[in-house]
Amino acid sequence: MDLLQALSEQAAFINSEVIPWVLRLVMIGLGLSLTLGDFKRVIVFPKAAAIGLVAQLVGLPLAAFALSLLFDAPPAIAIGLVILAACPSGVTSNAYTFASRADVPLCVTLSAVTSVVTVFTIPFLINLALDVFSADAELAGLPVFDMLRDLIGYTLVPLALGMMIRAWFTSFAEKAVEPIRKSVLYLMIAVLVLGAVSSYREIIEHFATAGLLVLTMNVGTMALGFGLGKLFRLPTPQVVTITFEVGVQNLALSFAITFTMLERPDLAIAGLLYAVIMPATALAFVSIARRMLGPDEQAPAATRVVHE
Repeated sequence: MDLLQALSEQAAFINSEVIPWVLRLVMIGLGLSLTLGDFKRVIVFPKAAAIGLVAQLVGLPLAAFALSLLFDAPPAIAIGLVILAACPSGVTSNAYTFASRADVPLCVTLSAVTSVVTVFTIPFLINLALDVFSADAELAGLPVFDMLRDLIGYTLVPLALGMMIRAWFTSFAEKAVEPIRKSVLYLMIAVLVLGAVSSYREIIEHFATAGLLVLTMNVGTMALGFGLGKLFRLPTPQVVTITFEVGVQNLALSFAITFTMLERPDLAIAGLLYAVIMPATALAFVSIARRMLGPDEQAPAATRVVHE
């Protein structure tokens, strides 16, 4: 308990100071693996990309609003769940897709597009959540342009920096991208786990009241991605990819928003609970997905990161 107490005392520093820099490193790592062709690849995967993007940008927020109302969630939990839903995918979903041997190029493309688009959708969704769930005057009418500026600084600028490094130092980037991305992924996981452990009191306090809501959101959104993929008869590797892209959220970005931009740790409770629940469900689906795919159905590019 002494260690937990010490971590708890450092929670504010970890969540407000460390996580934003980890997010920047994550975005640089993502940028190192991207070219403009990855954005154009939406044309190569028109149906799969459209399904994935609509599910992420429309389906996720709708699910967060609907479940918050259905569960009659407290305002802080409901707003935090919307913030989490507004931050889809990221390197974590890429890692699960890679581990499943699913469609990595599609995953990279969806992550690339959502990284740009959500910069502009996040402020709108947060303000909408405040209008629906909160009567807190302190949070009413958040300055959209200030949040846009911060989001650009946390995501688009480092993403562009990574892409420029790749364009200017292609040979170096191709050799370094996997070690860097793996290192950044492990760093992000370590910091997020550390942040969740340091906030153990909040997790324990709210697990009984909000744990089922967050679990339903996690499993429900994974089911949404899987169901849409099956409904539109996508190949199995793409179904698996969309399941992870829709069901695994960008925790680093959501924590940066709640702890640093808004400076409201109470809005991070849904994200903290999600950090505890999501790895278990995602790893379970990795096992299921690898049995679904088998050697004959694995995506040809699933064993490598796309460098075209």
